Amino acid sequence: MIPAYKKQLEKAKDLHQKYTKIYNIIGAVRLCVAISILFLGYLSFTNFSLLYLVGIFFFVIFFLFLVVKHKKISYLRKIEKSKIDINQKEIDFLEKGVYFYDNGFDFQDKEHPYAYDLDIFGEKSLFHYINRAVTFSGKKQLAAHFLRTDNKYIPEKQATIAELSEKLEWRQDFMAVASQAPDNQHTAEKISTWKERKEVLFSFPLRVFIYLSPLLLLSFIILGYIFDYADMKMWANTLFVINLMVFGWELRHILKNKQGFEGIYDTLYSVRKNIELIEKESFKSKQICELQQQLIQNNQRASELTRSLARLLDNMDNVLNIFSWVLNGFTLYHLHQYNKLILWKKINAEHVATWLDVISEMEALCSLANFKYNHPEFVFPELNAHFEVSFVDIGHPLIAENQRVTNSISFKENRFVILTGSNMSGKSTFLRTLGVNVLLTSMGLPVCAKKANVHPMKILISMRLSDSLNDGKSYFFAEIDRLKQIMETLQQEPCFVLLDELLRGTNSEDKQSGTVKIIEKMVELNAIGIIATHDLEVCKLESEYPHHLKNQCFEVEIINNELHFDYKLKEGVCQNKNATFLMKKMGII
Repeated sequence: MIPAYKKQLEKAKDLHQKYTKIYNIIGAVRLCVAISILFLGYLSFTNFSLLYLVGIFFFVIFFLFLVVKHKKISYLRKIEKSKIDINQKEIDFLEKGVYFYDNGFDFQDKEHPYAYDLDIFGEKSLFHYINRAVTFSGKKQLAAHFLRTDNKYIPEKQATIAELSEKLEWRQDFMAVASQAPDNQHTAEKISTWKERKEVLFSFPLRVFIYLSPLLLLSFIILGYIFDYADMKMWANTLFVINLMVFGWELRHILKNKQGFEGIYDTLYSVRKNIELIEKESFKSKQICELQQQLIQNNQRASELTRSLARLLDNMDNVLNIFSWVLNGFTLYHLHQYNKLILWKKINAEHVATWLDVISEMEALCSLANFKYNHPEFVFPELNAHFEVSFVDIGHPLIAENQRVTNSISFKENRFVILTGSNMSGKSTFLRTLGVNVLLTSMGLPVCAKKANVHPMKILISMRLSDSLNDGKSYFFAEIDRLKQIMETLQQEPCFVLLDELLRGTNSEDKQSGTVKIIEKMVELNAIGIIATHDLEVCKLESEYPHHLKNQCFEVEIINNELHFDYKLKEGVCQNKNATFLMKKMGII
């Protein structure tokens, strides 16, 4: 992957340098043309000649052409600068483990069935590791992928991510375009507010007036100033003033609408460019083809509709310019543009949310595809419908490959495992490893394993609970409440359950009795998963339920008066302890 990113980096640097040279040349030519216009204007003022006016006219046209060209080259420079940034970040991420993108802390929910326990959000979290979204909407949509386990369309998701992962250049173009406009929650809300606000169409008499008035005024000017009819001059002047009065009266509506879209024109431009990228690219996966179809309304492409909207908003932008009053006095130009804007909104506003959702979903999919691209060694799990889960050499994707210890496990013959092990032996990490990879399966992502066969199902976890002063909940009550939710869900459908050291807030005898009852309930409800415990007495349940329960463990060895952990999963019950040894070694006892 790194060589590919370095190749993309060099390509972006070359293009950025090329566009910078063109940008500087156009800037210099613009300056020369501007000076020429001023010089010809001076000559025309001191010694009038039609030739000077013709020269000024053509130089002005050329200057406007250069302005447009300059703006386009400036945009291309910014795109290549963003791609330089994107590729450099990926190189640093893969080589140095540096995280650059948002960690999703704002999406953290301690009440969620698994997100808090599996470290989905926050610093160095799974979201932090995978996220490449640069817009608020994109990050929000990506978070939704982590928070819901919709297991119906996993094959379609896998096909989408596999296809998109191979389109490295397209993904980087898409992300570079998305990064050009400041996008945050406020911007998204502003677009939504503008979309929902109802606008009043001009009355029929006013619509007739704004179309008829410029034609009448032109007729009065021709008759009055060319054919020298005095009355026509008076009518022309009167109609000019009336036009200004009508424009001034309607200006409040125009400014109100303009204020609603203030500051998000750049965002709209990026939206249009991203829509064009989606429309023009050829995709085979069903999911993305369906997204492309959502960008067509009434046989018109969303890119065409957003281009016309951008043009209307651009035309409205100079409404307070001093020259606009003269222009509106003659043609009522901005009333025409405002009327077109209202009509556009009436016909297309309901589709805006869909277009934005498509872009957000594509941005989220680009992040997921990037994860697949960065990990070609990860595999898509095989799927089954027999409530079987097995992994060969499974590891945690967030642990570096040179530090990752893998294990194999199967829940085919024995659906529930009682896991024992001393402190720091790796029990909790292994539970999170399983939980994260089952979640990756549900998201349509490859898993950190050599081979996997999974029945996709809901994930239920009780590992990391906390008390709540606001809700008046103690840690113990929070744990009981979570267990109640787990049991209620299991009664409805089989789920993948991960439990870590239950009932820590009670005495040993009560804790042991409660843990036994919970495991027996898991057997009764046919649950699949693991419970990690320090209580070795609980392991005797295997003999009572040999076809459902299985004991496995992580061991610790003392070698040369030092603790040694191999983090390898073994059959049976843990035999060694380390708490007393550690306290003696540290001089506590």
